[in-house]
Amino acid sequence: MTDHIAPAPALTTTVRQRILHGLGANAFGQLVTVIVQLAGVPILLHTWGVQLYGEWLILFAIPAYLSMTDLGFTQSAANDMTARVARGDRAGTLAVFQSLGVLVYGMAGLGMVLTAAVVPWLPLADWLNFQAMDTRTAQWVLWLLAAQVLVALPDGVTHAGFRAGGEYALHFGLHGIVRLLQFAGVWITALAGGGPLAAAGVFMGVRVLATAAFAVLVVRRHRWLRYGRATASAAELRRLLRPALANIAIPLAQALNIQGMVMVVGVVLGPVAVVVFSTLRTLTRLAIQLVTTVAHAVEPELAAAHGAGNRQLQRRLFIHGLRGGLWLALLAAVALALFGGRILEFWTHGRVVMDGALFGWLLASAVASVVWYGSLSMLKAANQHLHAAAVYVLAAAAAVGLAAILLEYTDDLAYAGMALLVMDAAMTGYALAAATNLLGMRPVMTLAQAANPFPFLHILRSKALEY
Repeated sequence: MTDHIAPAPALTTTVRQRILHGLGANAFGQLVTVIVQLAGVPILLHTWGVQLYGEWLILFAIPAYLSMTDLGFTQSAANDMTARVARGDRAGTLAVFQSLGVLVYGMAGLGMVLTAAVVPWLPLADWLNFQAMDTRTAQWVLWLLAAQVLVALPDGVTHAGFRAGGEYALHFGLHGIVRLLQFAGVWITALAGGGPLAAAGVFMGVRVLATAAFAVLVVRRHRWLRYGRATASAAELRRLLRPALANIAIPLAQALNIQGMVMVVGVVLGPVAVVVFSTLRTLTRLAIQLVTTVAHAVEPELAAAHGAGNRQLQRRLFIHGLRGGLWLALLAAVALALFGGRILEFWTHGRVVMDGALFGWLLASAVASVVWYGSLSMLKAANQHLHAAAVYVLAAAAAVGLAAILLEYTDDLAYAGMALLVMDAAMTGYALAAATNLLGMRPVMTLAQAANPFPFLHILRSKALEY
């Protein structure tokens, strides 16, 4: 028994370093998100006004559904590749990489052709009751934003390569820089007097350059990876079909959860209500972003531990991930509860008025999402998240439907936040039970361990002392 567990401390030290590097990259990514959210709202409100900005938000939300064009294989392939590298199977990793590349590049090209054919026939301004943007302009803006999503799809192949090669942190840091450049381009365009059409063009242009550059970089840094069809196989994709179906479901649920709710608010209450809802939700989602910072850094290591068959390490990583996410989210929630009104007034220069009831529901929803998001990451790392993803879709769709009914009958925006909390509560119950069952743990005991902050603080302190 001693011989079996002796190597664990050294492995844990290496894993801890990679996780902390990943946390650093994710923290930078979240800083970029905060900058984008805090700077973008006042700039675009000032330059475009509430009506035009609301119309931009609605169009910006629609193309999110195109992120499913990879048919869900990117995430499952990335976890599979990471697990294969942990077992020393580079040949198998290359086969998955090339199979994924053929699929994703082909689907992205097909998506570009189809959106170019369909969008010009959509009477968007009439459907969405636009006042500041005519139909032709709305069509071009939507096509450019949709094309941006499709051009970004191959970057998922790149990310799988970086992640399998142990460089999750490097690629995610570069990804954050590109996002900042994209949104900075939108702001500069708006400040220079350009409208949504010019801004969408800049947003798309930066993405094209970044996708090409990252594709070259990954094969330069990891010479054993290469693009092509020599080892590509339909059999590899069939093997990943079940987790891929789950990965189709997750973006669908996220789109329903985020963009779907924006669409419902916009259709029922109008673009001005969208600005209020989106602004307050952006503010409260700062807590969720802290959770994703931890979960995304831990997931590659969970996949590697699963590939190596190290159940002990999986459990340890799962608990640490839940603990870090939970306490970071709680601290953020308390700060937002105390200072959210002042932040909103300063942020929007008083243009967006605080809706206290909506803000409270959204903040509760953000905190409730902590446990289920960390649990879902555990299931994704093992490519065993199909059932949880299906529950997520049903819960998100139910939340949107509930919000539509409540908003229609009450005209009270706060009920949109309540509907989101219902969804998060349902997901927490299911995902935590599924993840702990996979690891042979008990849900109540797992939550009790996650509620203890001291091991997480000890890890951060020991890392700080190294510097």
